Amino acid sequence: MPQSPLTGKSGRFLFEHKVMNRHLARYYLDESCGYIWVDAPHWLDEAYSDAIAMTDTGILARNFANIGIVSTAMRANGMEKARGIDIGAGYGLLVRGLRDLGIDFHWSDPYAENLFARGFEADGGKYRVAAAFEVLEHLPDPLAHLKEARDRFGFETIFFSATCFDPEDIPGTDWWYWAFETGQHIGFFSQQCLDFIAAQLGMRMVALRADVYAFTTRKDLVWPNGWERWKLDRKFRKASLAEQDYQAMKRRVSGAERRD
Repeated sequence: MPQSPLTGKSGRFLFEHKVMNRHLARYYLDESCGYIWVDAPHWLDEAYSDAIAMTDTGILARNFANIGIVSTAMRANGMEKARGIDIGAGYGLLVRGLRDLGIDFHWSDPYAENLFARGFEADGGKYRVAAAFEVLEHLPDPLAHLKEARDRFGFETIFFSATCFDPEDIPGTDWWYWAFETGQHIGFFSQQCLDFIAAQLGMRMVALRADVYAFTTRKDLVWPNGWERWKLDRKFRKASLAEQDYQAMKRRVSGAERRD
């Protein structure tokens, strides 16, 4: 019986289903922590021939929402000056959006081209805050990935997304989040599993908004109420790094031209 990537324990077979209309995927449940994984997903190179799936028509709307959630949470918890790193940044929408709101985020992604946050790639330093939106469900071993990222970047808080299932009521094969058509979703989480991962990282899990969570070492990480969000919006309404970034990139381009 295949062993869970998270715990090494044997999984319970749930079902098999074709992905990408041609590959047979087998889904297993780790009952000890509430995690579902796909065993030996050999088609991933094919599934990621493009970093963004053709079916992902909601990418802009989700990025705009995540930009608002991360910026609000950071400001509400006194982290607005912290450096941040997006460890699955894709084309860089989240990074550029956060920088446009005055938050010093940087880009990192070995599998995608940086289109929107060029010049603001990871610089080898440490970051207090990280983001990993729509990342964990794509990974064969999400815990190992997070441990490696934390060792590299040193974050104390990471914001991420997870569409959780109830381990007492496993979704049927009509659940949209299986994403059989793309073959890209190979790990699925319950909140029990998120608590388990947080503990393995020496952190705790905080549910923020809808499908947005955080792992953090902070004793308090709160989501502000409506009145507090209004005050934060007023306080930071003019905050932006756009002009500063423009000047920095202009100097970089001018310097390159002089060297040529």
